[in-house]
Amino acid sequence: MFYERALADAVLRYIEAAVTGGSVILIGDPQRSYFPRDRFEKVIEYAVPVTRELEDGEIKRTAVWRLG
Repeated sequence: MFYERALADAVLRYIEAAVTGGSVILIGDPQRSYFPRDRFEKVIEYAVPVTRELEDGEIKRTAVWRLG
């Protein structure tokens, strides 16, 4: 959800409203370009096997984040 600026901005507004309403928000993201890392707390990190045809390596580091 954080690979385009407009989508990332819309998602962030939506989930911020959910947190204000008492929800706990968890996002899985490999730190894409528009991921606002400074707004999130890392919960856990994973090394995920991927194919070379789609990624620049055989392992992609990704994480689950909680909106702080």
